[in-house]
Amino acid sequence: MKELIKNNKKVITSILMGLLSYVTLIYQDYIANFNVLLLAVLVIFIICAYKSDLFNKKYARFTFLLSIFLAIIYLLGMICYTFRYNDTYSVFGEFFKLKSLIYIGGYTSIFYLLLINVLPVVCEAKVIKKFTFKRKINVFLGASLIIFLCFLPYFLIYYPGLFTNDSISELNMIVNNFSTISDHHTVIHLLFMTIPYKLGMAIFNNTVIACSLITLTQMIIMSLIFGKFISFLYKRGVNKYILFFVLLYFTILPVHAFYSISNWKDVIFSGLVLLLTMELVKLLEKKTITFRNSYTFIIISILTVFFRNNAIYMYIILAIITLIVFRKQIKTIGLMLLIVFVVYFGVKGPIYSYFNVKSSSSTEYLAIPLQQLGRMAYKGVEFTEEEEELINELIPLETLRNSYNPEIVDSIKFNDEYNKEVFEENKLTYLKLWASLCFKHFSVASEAYLISTLGYWYPNIDYWTVVTKIDKNDIGLTDSSLLPEAVKEATNHLTTKEIPVFNFSWSIGLCIWLIFIAFMVAIKRKNIRSLYIFVPVIGIWLTMMVATPVFAEFRYIYSAFTCLPLLLLASYIVKSK
Repeated sequence: MKELIKNNKKVITSILMGLLSYVTLIYQDYIANFNVLLLAVLVIFIICAYKSDLFNKKYARFTFLLSIFLAIIYLLGMICYTFRYNDTYSVFGEFFKLKSLIYIGGYTSIFYLLLINVLPVVCEAKVIKKFTFKRKINVFLGASLIIFLCFLPYFLIYYPGLFTNDSISELNMIVNNFSTISDHHTVIHLLFMTIPYKLGMAIFNNTVIACSLITLTQMIIMSLIFGKFISFLYKRGVNKYILFFVLLYFTILPVHAFYSISNWKDVIFSGLVLLLTMELVKLLEKKTITFRNSYTFIIISILTVFFRNNAIYMYIILAIITLIVFRKQIKTIGLMLLIVFVVYFGVKGPIYSYFNVKSSSSTEYLAIPLQQLGRMAYKGVEFTEEEEELINELIPLETLRNSYNPEIVDSIKFNDEYNKEVFEENKLTYLKLWASLCFKHFSVASEAYLISTLGYWYPNIDYWTVVTKIDKNDIGLTDSSLLPEAVKEATNHLTTKEIPVFNFSWSIGLCIWLIFIAFMVAIKRKNIRSLYIFVPVIGIWLTMMVATPVFAEFRYIYSAFTCLPLLLLASYIVKSK
């Protein structure tokens, strides 16, 4: 019997993997049980498994562990997504059922078959193959122009650009000459919008044209950043075919075109994160770091931390790791980082105070605790009289229960009955209450946390990605498309999950998975130095995992998409020693 199994190990493994996947697809409702196509899937899977090098000595264990991890994450995410509006079932109760072992086995089989064929090719790929164009061309300007021209049709379709409530709020401050100003919308982004707007009004005295100049300015900046990145790869000898695919990534996928015309601080911020990540590569390449050869790192760092309020937390993580990585040059690198922090806290402190810039409410950072309290009320956990009294002072318990939305905290945070002043005056009391309730109702608190961050680690989320119209306003800004309405209606479908292939380009979870796999590939390739350049994106992702107000807000993590090609290539362009 042992001899039979040994001689037919590959056949038996292929059949078992196929059957596990077959059963999983049926019972997870991906395909109907009585469907001949499912039999075809089973046969194809077994044939592919048999033809693959399933027991590759170099990659089998690594691939197996990675596949199990992804399978567990996938199943847990699917359960959270399915039961997010359910006040009866427990996510963990469903996850720890015996049938979950079969599902994990099925998903592990699917991921393993994919990765065992892909990872060896990826890990051993020859990415660096220096070439030069036959004619002397400026790669930076050429790539930037191509990208800008691909963005231009979207600008014409959605002229003068895409403006949401946040954008309108910023425009109102500009129109009213900053009579009131808050750092809820970063001051640097307000200034960025002010210059083209004021210029447009001075020349044309037309709100639509003035706002179109804001959009056009952003499009040019993003095109130049992406063009700079392609030039950056070209100078490091990246294969011309890979450069072509990177160019396609920024031109063909609608993600970047739509965001180039969306007037949010997150767009420029995400471009700056890409520039910052490129600067980290340059730091690793330098034999000696000096102010003269690294001043761009300081400038881009300052711009990055000012363009989004939570960027400072990412930068603190980056600063600590940078000091460790460059400990042999700690005096120079330490002084560079100190300059960034002195400028940031100097401006955020006395200068903002001098110009009466109002600080954001602490509530902005309490999204997940509020969601955890909301889910406890939603699921009817029993509170003590003291706990109930404290909650009622913050927001009536019944209101908390009825207003809870597992996808977004705004229904609680902006509820008319929510008293944020009570929290501001009794922060320590409420933080103790939250910690105590999370300890007592650990399962519900953990469930609420997983659901509140779901879109940042689970790929199959269907949630809005970008607006395709201008929100209501009283400054005279209107949709003024320069192309027929039918074209706009057709283009709107590119923002949804309706079109195959393009729909996956909007998946936050898939992007994070690819970055995680690239991180693991770098480890497998024994290029630990390259892990350093993952820090900015991972730091931003962690801020979302700690304090996201929305369970899958695309714009908050757009920086992961701008940096994705660089992170996928990290272990190839950074020398291991």
